[in-house]
Amino acid sequence: MPDMNGEPTHGPTDETGPETASETGPETGAAGNADTPGHRLTAGLTIGSRVVVRYRLEEGQGAAATDFVGELVARNTDFLIVDTRTERVKLIRADVLAAKDVPPPASRAGRPHERVSADDLEKLMAKGWQAVDRSGLGDWVLRASGGFTGRANSALVVGDPSLPLDRAIDFTEKWYADRDRPAIFQVHGETGFEPAEQPTVAALLERGYVVGGGHESWQRVLVMTGPSAGVPPLTGQSSPVTADAQLQLDWLTAYAEQRPVVPGATEAVLTGSEGQLFLSVRDPATNAIIGLARLAIHPGWAGIFGLWVHPGHRRTGVATTIVSAAAMVARENNMPAMYIQVSGDNQAGVAFWDDLGFTVHHEYTYVARASA
Repeated sequence: MPDMNGEPTHGPTDETGPETASETGPETGAAGNADTPGHRLTAGLTIGSRVVVRYRLEEGQGAAATDFVGELVARNTDFLIVDTRTERVKLIRADVLAAKDVPPPASRAGRPHERVSADDLEKLMAKGWQAVDRSGLGDWVLRASGGFTGRANSALVVGDPSLPLDRAIDFTEKWYADRDRPAIFQVHGETGFEPAEQPTVAALLERGYVVGGGHESWQRVLVMTGPSAGVPPLTGQSSPVTADAQLQLDWLTAYAEQRPVVPGATEAVLTGSEGQLFLSVRDPATNAIIGLARLAIHPGWAGIFGLWVHPGHRRTGVATTIVSAAAMVARENNMPAMYIQVSGDNQAGVAFWDDLGFTVHHEYTYVARASA
């Protein structure tokens, strides 16, 4: 919502002040020694993610502790700010007894990969592909990364932008203009949704924007999800798969064969999530990378980005081997749900994921001026 002056709220506000050196070393603050068990337990929580925090209560409150579940919007030396369903709470870090990131809440029936809402899954996927420059406009997320990929250079339209729609679009256009980038809006809906029926898209069309922004692959992007347990396991005949926690130069060089890269921005996006693995398969004869993918790691979820196989090695099972390895990592690390994003015009790609047990969760499109 707007503040009392009608100005936008720019995402979660740190009501306690910025994080300090106490995150990496002892420091005494208003709540006491910052090197308490509670501080160590909360140091690994992800800002912007859903968390559960067990919190010590004062004597006489009828219980020794209670749990708070919600979005962690801020953290500094002494305090956490957590948005629960009913209120925003300010918690003393020294009084935290346990804390961890947790998956988005279930909002509908089904298996783990089906229960999450489209809004929550979009926000989760944005954390798996973090833009270099990002800002909040209420619930909207404004992202820029030097032109590297549509996801990292578009405004994620989700929830309430905290301003009337026209003013929110004005603000977004100026934000991108200030960065010498075209304004691109990512808008999602249920499978088969009509973009023009959404208020944001209708308002953009009136300003001369077009659905897809002149790119066929942007017209309709499918978000497909599936159970990690449903992906076929690796076999004795599967090619060896390497999983690197760090981005290696030969992986990046092979990745550049499938799409243009932007030096600096590409590396920042690929390594910008809270956790990721770089998977690869090599040709045993030349040791060159012939297949790769990036695995984004979330509480309860794993996301696959950039799956690619060298043209000379396609239809040999390399892609399936890489996905099987990713699913094995997911199963072993308590991530029952997986997601991918594939252009709706990529019929072969959609069929590949369908064969591995993935189904369409929802769709999104980009809305931009044709020159974008």
